[in-house]
Amino acid sequence: MEIFKTLIKNNEIKSTLGCAIASSSFSHAYIIEGALGTGKRTIARLASAGVLCQGHGDLPCGECPSCKKVFSDLHTDVRFFDITKVDQVRDIKRTLYDAPNESDYKIYIFNDAQKMNVKAQNALLISLEEPPKNVIFFLLTTDAGMLLETIRSRAQILRTEPLDKDTIFDYLKNEMNVGLSDSKLEQIVMASAGSLGYAISLTDAKKSELLLSERQRALDITLSVIKNDAESVSTLLSVAGMQREDLKALLTLCVTVIGDLLLLKKDKGTRLHFFTSRDEALEIAQKYNTARLLGCYEALLTAISDLNTNSNTALTLMSILTNSKKKGN
Repeated sequence: MEIFKTLIKNNEIKSTLGCAIASSSFSHAYIIEGALGTGKRTIARLASAGVLCQGHGDLPCGECPSCKKVFSDLHTDVRFFDITKVDQVRDIKRTLYDAPNESDYKIYIFNDAQKMNVKAQNALLISLEEPPKNVIFFLLTTDAGMLLETIRSRAQILRTEPLDKDTIFDYLKNEMNVGLSDSKLEQIVMASAGSLGYAISLTDAKKSELLLSERQRALDITLSVIKNDAESVSTLLSVAGMQREDLKALLTLCVTVIGDLLLLKKDKGTRLHFFTSRDEALEIAQKYNTARLLGCYEALLTAISDLNTNSNTALTLMSILTNSKKKGN
């Protein structure tokens, strides 16, 4: 029984929520855990539409007035909240026992539930312990472990799954008809780390251009560090003026580049995290020994750590070259 036809994979969640909707036996509270962009809001919206659907057969039908309102975020009985403090929870609790406006249920969806402080979570806990019969809670979170155990024990936990590269690539290319070359799409997919939502956001022209530029810069910086030749100093100093957090992100991406090269030294068929071309990565990896790559890897990690305390970014960048020579030849 295919309940959520528009939801890619996540078959366990489809089955759990689909059966609950079909049998009208839903839990009063669900925790949906997953990385950014893995479909938590989509799942909550689909489930809400299924609960409130006025159609027949597979639910949600997507065609009835209720479904259309839910999918347009216009249904008065489906509300999204961004809350962190106890006063916000108290405001929400004042509405819990009000009758639904146009359906049998009211659905409360909490974005980034892990951001609620302890007082806010404890205030919500009382409502989860003795919930109104016509209210369903969805707590969306990147980390269910940041919620109180007492909350976790009173909700059914569902976990989204990151998508594989081929699935995301196929969706962008064939379902969305994104007008980018396969090479550019592959880099977007690699950068998305299994997050379809993030991948979709990166297809924006400005974002994709920035992403591709940043990935190329990370590769250039990494190769410059590994070579440690006459041009390396100027290459590194060219990024010394970046904002500290942006520079840390760039160097972290450089670490990912070398991580791929080190993995290929052990297994030529290993899963890559930066390179979209295995042949290109293998060609680079074969030029340098493991000790050299490991020395650069450790020097980059040291520089990232030093950026937290050292105000002189240029000096920190230069230390990468010095440290990489000490740690690997």
